[in-house]
Amino acid sequence: MSAKAKIRRIHIPDGKRVICISDIHGEIDLFKRLLGMIDFCDDDVLILPGDIYTKGSHPHDTLKYCIKLDENPNVHILRGNADWGGDDVSQQENQWLDALPDIIESDEYIFVHSGLNAGALEEQPSAKSVKFNNFMETAGKFDKWVVVGHWPTAMYCHEIPCANPIINQEKKIISIDGGNVLKPDGQLNAFIISSGQFSFMSADNLPKHTAMKRQPESGGTLAITWLDRFVEIVEDGERLCRVRHNKTGKILTVPKSRIWVDDNENTCACDSATDYHLPCEIGDIVSVVEDFEDRMFAKLNGFSGWVIK
Repeated sequence: MSAKAKIRRIHIPDGKRVICISDIHGEIDLFKRLLGMIDFCDDDVLILPGDIYTKGSHPHDTLKYCIKLDENPNVHILRGNADWGGDDVSQQENQWLDALPDIIESDEYIFVHSGLNAGALEEQPSAKSVKFNNFMETAGKFDKWVVVGHWPTAMYCHEIPCANPIINQEKKIISIDGGNVLKPDGQLNAFIISSGQFSFMSADNLPKHTAMKRQPESGGTLAITWLDRFVEIVEDGERLCRVRHNKTGKILTVPKSRIWVDDNENTCACDSATDYHLPCEIGDIVSVVEDFEDRMFAKLNGFSGWVIK
């Protein structure tokens, strides 16, 4: 019998600003920069829905910082599928991780790392709350807003890649994982709830470039995601390739760094690729994901695509 999820119920007083940041993945400097950008203070309610410290550049420093943050009664941290401790952390830190809840419920919101089933929270399996892939597309409707991380939002985008939070009004699901660390064009999102209104800010560690010419929006017919990642190389190059997408048959230019052989399927695979060209104005600041002789793969306002030089 699977273990039941650990639930923490909280009351959020009227007028409090609620800030949700998921999937920090050990990027303490980026996390602190984002907190500064949103003017985080002790009076805010800060909720971190899991995957706080593994995989990034400073995992242990991030873990220690989050443990210190947790001393504030307005800070609530959940366990993610990557937050399971081990030999690289102290006994005290392991105990802190073990005590983290799987689900936090307030009067109007449910916060969980990856997702949950319909029905009573007390019957939710712990394993599902920390690893529920593709939750927003497969889940039903909820009575309360459900705020989740875990599955990068760009993986829900099938035409234009976007790392910004997604608000699904019909299902009452808010997906906030910007793909920080896991995606080459990822970002860390702070989703903000203030007086019932939603907003967000984001930050990334990518180098910046100032657009020197105007570029109109074009393409945006295909974004290759993990779930439909299989491709065939039709024109090989040193750094750029032309590939045919197996599912749609469409041909597009892809950075060679995004292509690999999927051993399980014995075929080529690709992720985080698109035919979308960003709409740039002179002076726009873009985040550069990968730079090429005549173009760059970049991100503007959370959207990823090509900028032609």
